Amino acid sequence: MKKLLDLKLFGLVAILIVALVFIGVNFMEGQVQTQDKPPKPPGKPDKPGKSHTEWIEFIGDLLGDMPTLVGGQPVDDCCPNAGPFPEYTMWLNFDMEGNPVTPYSCDGQLFMNGFHHRMPWAYKVQFWKNGTDVAIEIRGGVEHYDKKTRVLTVIFTDELCVDMVTGRPITDVSFTIVRRPN
Repeated sequence: MKKLLDLKLFGLVAILIVALVFIGVNFMEGQVQTQDKPPKPPGKPDKPGKSHTEWIEFIGDLLGDMPTLVGGQPVDDCCPNAGPFPEYTMWLNFDMEGNPVTPYSCDGQLFMNGFHHRMPWAYKVQFWKNGTDVAIEIRGGVEHYDKKTRVLTVIFTDELCVDMVTGRPITDVSFTIVRRPN
């Protein structure tokens, strides 16, 4: 009887040891996968990140009959999907009802992104000013990227501008975006 009890105890201890070995190996594999780089020595300062400043310009005919967007300025870190959304000064020659008006300047936030083959439109531009009714979105455009100069040109011709809040169509707009390293 004592031999049977000793044998059961030995089997239980062996099973526990094997289980602990498997758990330990899995834990260590997880640790190796999550550690991409060794930790920095204490007191060593971070390396400064690369600046992502670029010149973003909207080119259009403010004095013409076609509604358009116009602006040009250096912008830092444009435009990650989750923000922050950089400040930008835009000139518009239409109001939020689509009526032609004397060109006016509007300070607001900018978001733009290319969608290439994933969406039926190539590019999306959003511009809004908090606390006002200015909130527009334009989808469309034809992209051209020059790899040598790293200049992106997107031409929008008679693309629908909508109210970002309500989705209501405002007017068709035409303009060109030029994005280049600053």
